[in-house]
Amino acid sequence: MSNHVGRNSVAEALSSDTTFVTFAGTETFLLFLQEYPLREFCAFEVLDNEAAWTRLKRELIRPIADACTAHGHGLITDALVWRATPDFVEKLGYSQADLARINQQAVAIIASFIDEWRAESGVSASAAPAILSAELGPRGDGYKTSDISVDAAFDYHSKQIEVLAGTDLDLAIALTMTNVNETVGMVNAARKHGLPIGVSPTVETDGTLPGGMKLSEFVKQVDDATDGFAAFHMVNCAHPEHLVPTLAAAKAAGEGWVDRIRGLRANASNMSHEELDNSTEIDRGDVQDLATQMGSMRSEFSMNIVGGCCGTDAEHINAIAKACS
Repeated sequence: MSNHVGRNSVAEALSSDTTFVTFAGTETFLLFLQEYPLREFCAFEVLDNEAAWTRLKRELIRPIADACTAHGHGLITDALVWRATPDFVEKLGYSQADLARINQQAVAIIASFIDEWRAESGVSASAAPAILSAELGPRGDGYKTSDISVDAAFDYHSKQIEVLAGTDLDLAIALTMTNVNETVGMVNAARKHGLPIGVSPTVETDGTLPGGMKLSEFVKQVDDATDGFAAFHMVNCAHPEHLVPTLAAAKAAGEGWVDRIRGLRANASNMSHEELDNSTEIDRGDVQDLATQMGSMRSEFSMNIVGGCCGTDAEHINAIAKACS
């Protein structure tokens, strides 16, 4: 039996009563707390550095997996490939031929982590199901909207998605998305290659996407253009305070799109994206307050995917996992 749920069982797992917990803000952890030289915000390079990867696994990833066990939840992984895409691979001095190796290696290493975690902890796949997931990122800045066509996005992101679809990956999640066209192109690429995908835009402090689009319009337009292929929608790189008013208003008005929002990967800080971009130190926020707000969101909006983004670490995720029990 596989140590992770398998591609054909993702939809069933996510529609169950199980709450799934994600990784935390790996990039901010590496940069600010581990003091790893994170070039171009690309976390995948840590996988080629045994000492750095071992430390990251010990201090961040394993404690998160153990929090799932402790509080009766499932785990959704990252594979650290948010920027393992043609532009960023080239910026770091790799050849395009390295793109396949980087993505394949990342999935294999995270799959091995799941095996290792189960072997050492004794936790079974039924007690704590694990979804082997890789995070996809936008071609440009995750805090700014961009002008890209659906076809151009399809062509660009297919290079990474085709590789990932050829691995043991269960799921891809398009994180920190800022516009409809690019998201539709990515979903279409995943659909072509038979890879389940979730969609996760980011929102500003007023609950709209960068550029001002309403979250409701984003969800509707992406689903309409892709025949609802995405397994779910969620939000990441935002604080609960930035999202709750939008969801609450939609729920009160009986708007159906709100049921497509299945989770939040929250920032530790309630600062704006601009403030975070200009920050020279990490803002860990109020750990317990964040967990309390996440627990309330999980209950009020029937979310079953919870976790962390910028500024969060294992302490945040453990508190969130406990609050969502």
